[in-house]
Amino acid sequence: MKKIILTISILIISMIIYSLLTSENINSLKGGFQELAFMRNGNNIGPIHRVYAYSINDTLWSEMEKHADLLPHTKYGSTEVYYFLSDEFTNSDVKLRMKGIGQEAQAYCIAYASIDGQSRIKFIKYPFR
Repeated sequence: MKKIILTISILIISMIIYSLLTSENINSLKGGFQELAFMRNGNNIGPIHRVYAYSINDTLWSEMEKHADLLPHTKYGSTEVYYFLSDEFTNSDVKLRMKGIGQEAQAYCIAYASIDGQSRIKFIKYPFR
């Protein structure tokens, strides 16, 4: 009986470790995502609002959607992500605000993702055109 319990325990622990090592994460995505800027409101008792700006090597739309889905978001809060091509825009050009990105950066934005408190993702290609 002890051998059966031990075998089942080892099997379950092995499955958990395998799942952790093979699950998709931000670093396993194609595209060379690089964070340009990040902003978070200082409210720790109410909704948390996060705004990110990322550069990417190519317009890999499905990878951008996966990337946005893997970013942290909280219940009743929101997360906004702006994507730029890495050869067209640098982190010194990004001016984030809690209401989004500056007017000068909008022309270079190739995608926008918004995640609400219910984990629903809204993904828009070329949002400012």
